[in-house]
Amino acid sequence: MRSSSVSSLRDKIFDRMLEAFMVVLSLLVLYPCYYIFEASIKLPKEFYEPLKFPSRIYWGNFENVFAKVQVGRALLNTLLICGGTLALLIIVASMAGYTISRNKHKLFQFLFVLFLAGMIIPFQTSMVPIYKLAQSLHLMNTRTLLILLYTAGTIPFATMIYVGFTKGIPRELEEAASIDGYGPLRMYWLIIFPLLLPATGTLIVTTVFGFWNDFIGPLLYLTDKSKLTLITQIFQFKAERSSDWGGIFALCSLATLPLILLFVITQKYMIKGLTAGAIKG
Repeated sequence: MRSSSVSSLRDKIFDRMLEAFMVVLSLLVLYPCYYIFEASIKLPKEFYEPLKFPSRIYWGNFENVFAKVQVGRALLNTLLICGGTLALLIIVASMAGYTISRNKHKLFQFLFVLFLAGMIIPFQTSMVPIYKLAQSLHLMNTRTLLILLYTAGTIPFATMIYVGFTKGIPRELEEAASIDGYGPLRMYWLIIFPLLLPATGTLIVTTVFGFWNDFIGPLLYLTDKSKLTLITQIFQFKAERSSDWGGIFALCSLATLPLILLFVITQKYMIKGLTAGAIKG
């Protein structure tokens, strides 16, 4: 009896310690978001005192952003590039994952290994070849180039996710649909693809942050300022000898808000997808 009560007390202490650790970990994760927003509402003279709270809320940094940057156009460019990339990525990777998972032929297993091999190639080593190829194809300074670039770079990871999830879908569903006269394409679109919604949600949440916040890609391949994305507009606040840090952090705050909204909308699909993946594993 006494041994049982000691064990219960030990479990409670462990649970409280774990909760305290998770709280500390959450604060560490949230602090950068807090710091960016706090810095964006500080007076310029207070900016170099990072531990001091703002004496008052100063919206002048946001006014500078809207004065110097065409926020609407930059946001539209970002949405077009991210939306186009996700649409193309989901279609190509889900169809590839479905085909690979349902075929045991060595050719498809080899193709799967080939897809995975793409994950070990660093982007930095292919920057120059991509630049030359884009010039020869007349794709430089187009949003299409970035969409193709992001899609190609993420297809290995996305295909791996879809292969894993498709293996968990019972084949009996396809056999029943085949008896009802469904062809492969109709079967994929009406039966398989809706069942892959948790995988799609996970993929969106884990990849869109990279597309949205990418700084190098637009800087290298977009020369027309009217086509730049939101995050690359930071250059508007950087001079040779000084920087408008308030404007930079205000722009970062504006660029972060859509991502937070997206996470709030899709987080239940992401958790569902991760949980399903853990059970399968």
